[in-house]
This record gives sequence, structure tokens and C-alpha cells, in this order.
Amino acid sequence: MSDTQLPVSEYVKQGIFIIAIIAIAIFGIKTCRKFQKKKQIVIELTSHASESAAYEQFYQDNANQNLLKALYQMQLGVELGMTPSEILDKVMQKDEGELFSTENTEKLPVRQELIREALLSNYDNCLKLGLFDDQLNLNAMENGEIPSVTKGPAEGEEIVIQQILPASVLPGADKLLPNLSISPPLVDGQKKPAKPTDFEVARAKRLAQQLANADLIENEVYAKVLEYYEKLAKGELEAAEKPEEDKKTEEPKKP
Repeated sequence: MSDTQLPVSEYVKQGIFIIAIIAIAIFGIKTCRKFQKKKQIVIELTSHASESAAYEQFYQDNANQNLLKALYQMQLGVELGMTPSEILDKVMQKDEGELFSTENTEKLPVRQELIREALLSNYDNCLKLGLFDDQLNLNAMENGEIPSVTKGPAEGEEIVIQQILPASVLPGADKLLPNLSISPPLVDGQKKPAKPTDFEVARAKRLAQQLANADLIENEVYAKVLEYYEKLAKGELEAAEKPEEDKKTEEPKKP
């Protein structure tokens, strides 16, 4: 009995079937790897967005490093197709193995909401300054090191991490993640204003109120912060807020 040869169309069908199986397998492997990467990002970001990391740092440098590392992890998530909000949702929603627990993910407790707002705001600042456009910056942020601006007048200069509430007004505020703001440095010819702008004052007051609502500071401390800015607005603290070198230039020369 002679062997019957399959028609060419059957070989084509088998070839297509095999290719489809291989494609599905490759897609499954890639999807699994992507899922594992996303899961690892959530785990890493969880450690940087915890209350301990956000509110209980011993040193200012550690707080700055924690912020930069958190923003780096957020960017990794964005590169995998997630939005910054989606990444933080996965960190803060009620799921086993995730950090924060709440019945309604649309309304987080004040402490967690402060962390969320700060990370989203600082991520946006990173985009404006082009921090994620340079691999050297990404390497630096992964290690908690200061990156450089790649967009705007301050291009090539290192960013600064400013404090919304100065530590001189609220001692210890320089170690609180919600109080840190990624900003460009002053460029040539710019001088730091003697007083904060109205926007900066309003932002500082709002943060102080949120810290009080979250029981991170006492109401008496919050009242002192408000009193400070009221005196500053009246000009009562103007001289005290000037840098020491400026004060020296205003002192009358001795005969």
C-alpha cells in the first residue's frame, strides 16, 4: 500500500497552526513577565510610599532619597503601560499583599492621600523638567541621587528638592515626603525672593492644615504656623527672613 501524500493546503494549515501556537506561547510568556515586572514595581513602590518611609525618616537626605526612588519606580510602571494614578491605586487599594487598606479607594485616609498627592505632583514636575528623558538621570534616581534638568532654562543643572513648609517654620518638616517638591534651580541672574509668593503661602497653609487633620502635628503647632505667615504678610518678620549675608550688607559701616 503506497503512502498517500497530503495536499499542499494541509501543510499550509499545519504550518499556520504551529506558528499560531508559538505566537500564543510567546505572547503568554511576555505577558507573564510584564505582570511580574508590574508586581515587583508595586512591591518596591509600596516600601517607598509607606507611612514609615513618608513620615518617619531620621534624616533629610534619607527623605530626599526615598522620594527620588519612589518616582523612579513610578516611571518604570509608566514604561510598562500604566498611568501614575493606576500605579498608586495598586499600591493603596485594598488587596492582599498591598500596603493600604480602605473600603473606598476613591477616598483614602488623609495620611495616604497626602502621600498620593505628593507623588503625583512630583512626578508631574519630573516630566516638566525632563528628568525621565535621560538614562543617566534614571540611573541616578534609582539610587536616590540627584538628577539633572534636561528641559528649560536650567538645562544641565541639578534639580533641587524644596520644602513647602520650611523646617525653620515647622521643625522636622524637611523629612516629610508630602512637604518635598522637585524644582528647578535658580538660573543665572535670578534671585530668591525675600518673601514667598501668595501661592507658596497658600500651599504651605494647606499642607499644615492637612498635617494637623492627619494628626501628624498638634493643633497648637498648626496655629503657630498660621501665625508665622500672618506676621510675614504684615512685614513683621521680613528682616528675620533675609539671609545673613544680606543683613550684613545693610549694616552701617563703622567710622
